Amino acid sequence: MIPRSGCDPEINVVSIGAKILKKVAEENPSLDAILTDCSSELKVSIDHIILSLDWLFSIRAIGFNGVEVFINEA
Repeated sequence: MIPRSGCDPEINVVSIGAKILKKVAEENPSLDAILTDCSSELKVSIDHIILSLDWLFSIRAIGFNGVEVFINEA
């Protein structure tokens, strides 16, 4: 369930997930790079990044092959 109110949009899993998807589409980074770079760029904790990645994986927006994260084709 995605909260609709009472949540800072900058740390919402949807907002962070969108930024992660953009980064993956542009750079095709490794998982380590996503965790460290996104955390520092977005000024959120690694826990927020992991939660956003988990959400993206749950809705099948991304996949993981053991090394890199990729966007699933629709």
